[in-house]
Amino acid sequence: MEHYASEQEQVEQIKRWWKDNGKPLLFGLFIGLGGLAGYRYWDGSMNAQAESASLNYARFLEMIDKQSLSDARTTGEMIVANYEGTSYARLSTLLLAKMAVERGDYEDAKSRLQSLIDSDASADLKLTAQGRLARILLAENDVAGAAEILADMTRNGAATERFAELRGDVFSAQGDTEQARSAYTTALAQETAQGLDGSAVQLKLDNLAEVAK
Repeated sequence: MEHYASEQEQVEQIKRWWKDNGKPLLFGLFIGLGGLAGYRYWDGSMNAQAESASLNYARFLEMIDKQSLSDARTTGEMIVANYEGTSYARLSTLLLAKMAVERGDYEDAKSRLQSLIDSDASADLKLTAQGRLARILLAENDVAGAAEILADMTRNGAATERFAELRGDVFSAQGDTEQARSAYTTALAQETAQGLDGSAVQLKLDNLAEVAK
């Protein structure tokens, strides 16, 4: 009888515990399962979005390669609008800016590049955008504007080396022949080391020598 009484007490305790905690437990389980299902849906949605962005970006590159520029521009702008904040949107912005320069629309190019600079894009991508914006400003004879951007870029020592030719262009536009020669010499050495054609930089060095005569 004592054993039976002990079991009855346990049953009563379970009943009391269930009465006090059963509903909250079920609610928590429901929320937990719902959260898991929600996460799986979200994860699947993100994967589908990434795959869609990748496919559209591949089409964008193919259109550019085939010189279907009007269609390419439409596709690029769609990627920027629909996949905002992704690497595909940012790379598309960079390419759209390049296309704008090629058709002579500097204002459009500057606007797109500035949007990248102001975004939370990677430091490397921002440097690329700054470099291209500085080149546009040089083409517009805005030497002061280009120099200001370059000064911001080259606060990082690595960027100073990476954009040696741009530094040479800015110094040359400012009339600082010695600084320009030093920068171009660095740029030429870099291109030679990488097995690239350094004839364009060599021509700039030769022009500096002519100016100095």
